[in-house]
Amino acid sequence: MKQDNKKTGVIGEKAAEEFLRKKGYEILERNFRTKFGEIDIIAKEKRKGATLPITVFVEVKTKSGEEFGEPWEMVDGRKLEKVKRMAELYLMKKRLGEVACRIDVVGVWLDGEGEVEKIEHWDNVGG
Repeated sequence: MKQDNKKTGVIGEKAAEEFLRKKGYEILERNFRTKFGEIDIIAKEKRKGATLPITVFVEVKTKSGEEFGEPWEMVDGRKLEKVKRMAELYLMKKRLGEVACRIDVVGVWLDGEGEVEKIEHWDNVGG
């Protein structure tokens, strides 16, 4: 079954959101749009021993098929810079000031039927 990119992206984002929730993340927002583009998921992570939660800007990459490499390979330096600018706008819009934050990538692989086959999470990809 051939999926269109938008439908594939929606399936991947829902799967990524559920995956992050199960890991203990609090989802703050989905599909935050700015003039630079869109951040797929904005979440908070409270790590054991940490005094403050971390605001996490998540780029979701969903693959169905073998083309275009692995999900993390689709997030290059240019894309990271875009996400950083969008994150700064989010922090300003929400008047959050200086908070601990990072950029993560969640890769979602779909099988031939459009079902989630595998999910991987790479944190702090923005350096």
